[in-house]
Amino acid sequence: MKIDPQILEKYFKGNCTAEEAAKVESWLEQPDVPEVDEWFGRMYALSHVEEPVQLKKTGNHIYRRLYSIAAAIAVLVGVCAWLWQSGLHTAGKTPLAFNWDTLANKSNDIKLLSLADGSKVWLGPHSSLAYAYNYNDTSRELSLNGEAYFEVAHDPQRPFSVRAGKLITTALGTAFNIATANCADGRIQVSLVEGKVSVSAATFSCILNPGQTIRYGEDMQTALPETFKKEEVLDWKSGKLVFDGTPLKDAFAKLQARLGTKIIMDSTVSGTRKVSGVFSAGEPLDHILEAMQYVYGFKIVKKDRNTYKITKAD
Repeated sequence: MKIDPQILEKYFKGNCTAEEAAKVESWLEQPDVPEVDEWFGRMYALSHVEEPVQLKKTGNHIYRRLYSIAAAIAVLVGVCAWLWQSGLHTAGKTPLAFNWDTLANKSNDIKLLSLADGSKVWLGPHSSLAYAYNYNDTSRELSLNGEAYFEVAHDPQRPFSVRAGKLITTALGTAFNIATANCADGRIQVSLVEGKVSVSAATFSCILNPGQTIRYGEDMQTALPETFKKEEVLDWKSGKLVFDGTPLKDAFAKLQARLGTKIIMDSTVSGTRKVSGVFSAGEPLDHILEAMQYVYGFKIVKKDRNTYKITKAD
């Protein structure tokens, strides 16, 4: 069974009719669809990956060169695009306000979602996004676990809101990033790139302006906006892991969230020491930890294939 390349192009850009989309989805059920690989290859052929810089310890001039950028190229070429059209998911179903479905990204790649209203979501590795079946009827409600970047189509009549834990971010037309697992203490981080958003919880609410971020934990009564570095917060979108004066405990939390692994930090290791460096997102975790170990001198104990324990060096 073959597919018209033009229809495939329209499908991944979110421009299909319901009939065309149904035809493509039926075709995608085949075990071998090389045309998709060719399409993704063309899509990311112009991706530019800079070589990761060296990890360094300020003041002591300690440098460790990182490894090949081949892994970074592989992870970018492996980035996938998904199409989500609300009408397809609601076909034959009665829209219910509390009827939700979930899109899960269990890989180390980025998933691009094109929503029915024209909004786009870049869903980060090991993240999930839940949506109501009546999305875009009277409102646009999502629920996030993990990390995602949102480009929201302007629609004053249908507020766009994302729930992350007990924090709700509401926007009309804007671009922002939310991360639920990049902080060791469990704080949720909302970072506004452009436009304006309202961030609220049971005990407070505030307005963010471009360049501002807020970090909120469920044990906090309030949280105040602060500035953020775009290259660090949005590093994952460019296939990188960036640490810029990041506390060691938060660096480990970010690695866990991005790579779907588990890092246990012993109480004898200081989690407040600062980490600065850039890695490719495709860098093996063993290599990243070894680079950090070279600078900070902790001990790495690999418990199993996906679990590491960080202890004080002997």
